[in-house]
Amino acid sequence: MVRNEVPITMTSTRSDVLKFVKNHVLNISDLTRTSKLAEILELYADKTSDELFVVQNTRNKNGRAVIADLEFFEELLSYKEAIDEAMDQIMFQVALERKDEQAGIPLAHVISELDIDVNRIAQLSDTVEEE
Repeated sequence: MVRNEVPITMTSTRSDVLKFVKNHVLNISDLTRTSKLAEILELYADKTSDELFVVQNTRNKNGRAVIADLEFFEELLSYKEAIDEAMDQIMFQVALERKDEQAGIPLAHVISELDIDVNRIAQLSDTVEEE
């Protein structure tokens, strides 16, 4: 380790997760019946914060969202955009390097594996040719 850090152990990881769940996972009632939402927004008021809160709907377990500081969220989006752009550039470079190589997989196999609708592709190519 470069810095004087305490090594992360399974016990400390569990306690950190439990602490996060206790303090940062809320249900709708926590936000509507208390001043918790105002407290969270106040936390974000003075400075950028990386503190996140998970809100879940107790009636629908798939109904979950994250409350995050707007500036922090914008920062995360900029990282995502940079990664997406870098991946696009890498894929473009790989495609350029491989453009003259012969494919080692038969097209029929690719179509079958990816469950590609050949008729839909033909329709789209006709549409493009007409334009």
